[in-house]
Amino acid sequence: MQNFIFIDETLDKNITHTYELSIQAGLNGLSFCILDITRNKYITLAHQNFTRFSNIEDSVSEIEKIIKKTDLLNRTYKTVKLIWISPKNTLIPTPLFTQENLKAYFEYNHQLDELDEMHFHKLTYIDTSSVYTIPNAIANLFIKQFPSIKIFNQQVPFLNNIILKHHTEQTNVFVNVQDEFIDIALIEKGKLLFYNNFPFKNDSDISYYILFIFDQFKLNKEINELIFSGFIEKNKDGYKNIQNFIKHIKFEKLPEEYTYSYTFNKIPAHSFSNLFNLHSCE
Repeated sequence: MQNFIFIDETLDKNITHTYELSIQAGLNGLSFCILDITRNKYITLAHQNFTRFSNIEDSVSEIEKIIKKTDLLNRTYKTVKLIWISPKNTLIPTPLFTQENLKAYFEYNHQLDELDEMHFHKLTYIDTSSVYTIPNAIANLFIKQFPSIKIFNQQVPFLNNIILKHHTEQTNVFVNVQDEFIDIALIEKGKLLFYNNFPFKNDSDISYYILFIFDQFKLNKEINELIFSGFIEKNKDGYKNIQNFIKHIKFEKLPEEYTYSYTFNKIPAHSFSNLFNLHSCE
């Protein structure tokens, strides 16, 4: 996706302390949006790509440069929330969860790097907690810039949104596409049946994982729906390829409880679904 910044003419830099800032960052880029809480309207959306670096220090340096040169990231906000994009997450049912065992939970599925710090978040609509990490240097950078910032993994807004808003009788498959991995979840009657993430190198990998899930859960490719969000476009090969196999494909819609600046119309609405849904995560 190309770099951009869309700013509604109603944004008033003198009252940013009444706005909510939501940031989405990873090793490949940074995005942010601004919500005018008084009007329940999103008035700014921005995205900046950068090269994936071989070490975290270079990534920190690049994010620092973006923050320094972006005026809207150097102002005071009522609340600030961050999504750190990473496949390093896991779900723990509440009856099994204790904070003292965070490391053990995480290391069952992932390697804990020496410079990673542990976080967890109770998911609002299911009896489960999300356990995830963020590089300490990244966390410190954002905390220094925004001392009261709340940090999330993309798993949290992704699952909260689809569980809250999708209550169909049949099982549907939800796929959120990031730059190098996908999150996949299965929802039936508002209940989470499955969640995992998978790395990919090309469009064929994405198709493989989706079809694998359809086959493993014996879903009907003529009936069960596939709902995409994230960085996937209708005119790209990845989408066209999966169309050959699955009949009902949709794209996640923007949250209906908000309004949006007309300036956002230049990008697909589903691309920043997690970012726009971060406001509802507490």
